[in-house]
Order: sequence, then structure tokens, then C-alpha cells
Amino acid sequence: MNAITDLAAAEQPSPASAPILSVNGLRVSYGRIEAVRGVDLAVGAGEFVGIIGSNGAGKTSLLRAVTGVLKPVGGSVRFDGADTTGLKSHAMVARGLAMVPEGRMVFADQSVRDNLVLGAFSRIGQDRAGVEADIARMIGLFPRLGERIDQQAGTLSGGEQQMLAIARGLLSRPKLLVIDELSLGLAPKILDMLFPVLTQLNREGLSILLVEQMASYALAVTHRTYVMENGRVLFDGESKALAGDDRVLDAYLGRRGKH
Repeated sequence: MNAITDLAAAEQPSPASAPILSVNGLRVSYGRIEAVRGVDLAVGAGEFVGIIGSNGAGKTSLLRAVTGVLKPVGGSVRFDGADTTGLKSHAMVARGLAMVPEGRMVFADQSVRDNLVLGAFSRIGQDRAGVEADIARMIGLFPRLGERIDQQAGTLSGGEQQMLAIARGLLSRPKLLVIDELSLGLAPKILDMLFPVLTQLNREGLSILLVEQMASYALAVTHRTYVMENGRVLFDGESKALAGDDRVLDAYLGRRGKH
């Protein structure tokens, strides 16, 4: 993880800014099962924030409620100064919030180029030149996509599909990019390619909210991290501090029973 360690060493302190995303008392239920239980969370403008926790902690349900895929049963979501609680996902994209979903979810029977264009659906009719410029930029960030631009997305490797999913999300020109389980099913060498791109985008001003089961990666690149368990936030803080916290070391970084 040398590339990630280098990023952590170069990381700047968390930006001091008003939240672009503010979640208060959020609750999400599937019938009688409460998956998210009164979560508070904030992402500042220009901030890179992580959420870590074990499977079933409620991380994905939280993101789905924030991005409009699920309707919360309680609490509130404010994005970019407006109450967006319960707004549908397409309305959230139009407001500047894009999500890279767990499992990539690329359009397998469409070409790489078509997937990118679909990511810009909210602006394609008004800014065709800008869309083409952004596609060119994505190819610069992920050269493999340029090599496969006319290839069906379903024939790409898992790492290439994750590159495409990130690029597709960026085509909407989001103010906040939400990423669910970036590392799922990917080799460390692919992650060492993807995380530096996200860090670069954040340094250029993009706010990012990352759910990541591989806590070591998340803590190395984010400014702040929330730790979730059983639908609740147990604690949060500066990522560098949490990386040395006994609770995180024992539960998520492989040190158990050593105090």
C-alpha cells in the first residue's frame, strides 16, 4: 500500500467550510427492520469524508437515503443549502449529487462511450461540447477507458468497470460524489490506481463521501471518518487520529486483543 501511504503523508487538513451535505436524525426501514437509526452526518464543501463499518452496519442504506434511492422514514437531508429529504435520485443528480453504486452497475450491453454519455443525461441537450470535453478528461484520468471506448461495458474487467462507474458519475459534474464500496472485488493494485485519482479530484475541489469496507484505505485518504455499527454512528473524528484509535485498530485494522 505504498501509494496509499504516500497519499496519507501528503494529505492536507480537513477544509473548514459550511456543510454541503447535512444529515440529521436519519432513519431508514425495510418493513419492521430499521437499517439506519437516527444518523447525523455532515460533509463540508471540498471535504473528503469516509464511512466505515462491517457488513450490515447500515452504510449502503444510509447512502441510498441521502441520494434519493430510498425514502427515509425519519430525519432530514440538506444538500447545498436546501432540504432534499425524500427527493428522487434523478432530482438529486440535477442538484449536483452523483452516486457511484456498490457493484458498479454499468450498462453492460452499452459501449464505454455510451455509459459516459448516459452519465451526462441531465446536461447532454444543453452542453454537448462540454460533455465531449468531460469525456476527454475522463479518458485522461483513466486511459484504459480510452483504449476501450467502443467496447461493451460488460466485457471490461472489474477494475475497468469501476473506473467507468466513477467516470460516469463525474460526467454529471457533481458538487458531491458519493461512492459505495469502491474496493469491492478489486485487487490492491487496482485500488492503488483508483484512490490517487479520487484524492486528485478532491484537491481540485470536489467533495467526496466514501463508504469503504477496507478501513485502511479510507482512513489513509479521507479528512474525517464516521464509524457505523447496527445502523448507528458509534463515533467519528479526524481520519489520522482514528487510524491510531484502539477501537478502530481492534475492530477494523486487524489488531484484536492487543492493548
